[in-house]
Amino acid sequence: MRMNYKYEVFPNKEQIQTLDSWLSICRQQYNSALLDKQRFYQKNKTGLSRTQLQKQQKADKQKIPLLKTVPSQPLQEVFFRLERAYKNFFEGRARYPKIKKYKDYNSLTFTQFGVEKRHVKKKTGEVKVSAVRHAASLDENNHLLISKLGTVYVNFHRPLEGKVKQVTIKRQGHRWFAIFSVERHVNETVEFPVQSTGIDVGIQKFAVLSDGTTVENPKFLLKEEKKLQRAQKKLSRMKKGSNNWKKQLQKVQQLHIKIANQRRDFLHKLSFRLSKTYQFVFVEDLMIRNMVKNRHLAKSIHDAGWGAFGNMLAYKCNNNGGKLVSIKPHYTSQDCSGCDERVKKSLSVRTHVCKSCGAILDRDHNAAINIEKAGLAFLGLCPTA
Repeated sequence: MRMNYKYEVFPNKEQIQTLDSWLSICRQQYNSALLDKQRFYQKNKTGLSRTQLQKQQKADKQKIPLLKTVPSQPLQEVFFRLERAYKNFFEGRARYPKIKKYKDYNSLTFTQFGVEKRHVKKKTGEVKVSAVRHAASLDENNHLLISKLGTVYVNFHRPLEGKVKQVTIKRQGHRWFAIFSVERHVNETVEFPVQSTGIDVGIQKFAVLSDGTTVENPKFLLKEEKKLQRAQKKLSRMKKGSNNWKKQLQKVQQLHIKIANQRRDFLHKLSFRLSKTYQFVFVEDLMIRNMVKNRHLAKSIHDAGWGAFGNMLAYKCNNNGGKLVSIKPHYTSQDCSGCDERVKKSLSVRTHVCKSCGAILDRDHNAAINIEKAGLAFLGLCPTA
């Protein structure tokens, strides 16, 4: 399976200028390709393929020397991104692709990595095995070596496990990161302390497990909201483009990055702990895109990060030899976990009270038990306790 490892890199001033110029050129190529596809469709009523765009770029390189300053892989990968954007749109996962602004295009991807041994045929007819270094690789000092850029120091704060297939250089505020995509084998020999659990996610409590364990919602955005409002208000009063405006903009960006990092750290640690403890994890298959249409709950749902939590839990369970199973959310909060009687209640009622069997427990705990029961029934398993 594929896994990503993210490390901070420290390019010098000249390298930062070069990377910024590469990002700008790739962004222009993306926007140009998007407009070309739109014009071609309006004229011919058919799409312009990725292969045609790549051939056009190859011809443009002969006319525009600036394109030759960028390694070929990030330039070619631009069209993969555009193709994926259209695919997501047609399959209903995203909106129609739009023109990218400076803040929207922040990464370069090198689709090949490392040193590869190849059979090279010489003019004499002799075949010789020689080492071919790709546009991105690690040198003997474990620094990131990039074609047309040079070596960049990488802070490997944890070991890089697996074979690296590609690397993405990402700009995040004033910091730069290298994201290594590696191929790893799934660990199938893990022994789990507990067979299964059901998880009900919420806003007041981030998650409640079927055994009654409660995970509080840290609400990182809510805690920093006043500071963020003051910073944004100060930015709005400054002259756009001035030096003070740029400094204040960086402060606002850093606040957003801090909140995102805190949320990501919390979700990673929680999903890791759950994936190591339970062999089968059952969650509700929530339509988050529809839920955030409620303007009273949208901010809190986004702040909780349910979608990111589900994605992290899925790949970590898979990597540890476990399994994440999504269950239909219908009536998990309404049905009694003791006798299956349907007890209708509004969202404001936080306690489940069943008159049939006398069960009284927290609404979210009741839902978590129902989720686990539905998951076990789906897999054809019996509860261990």
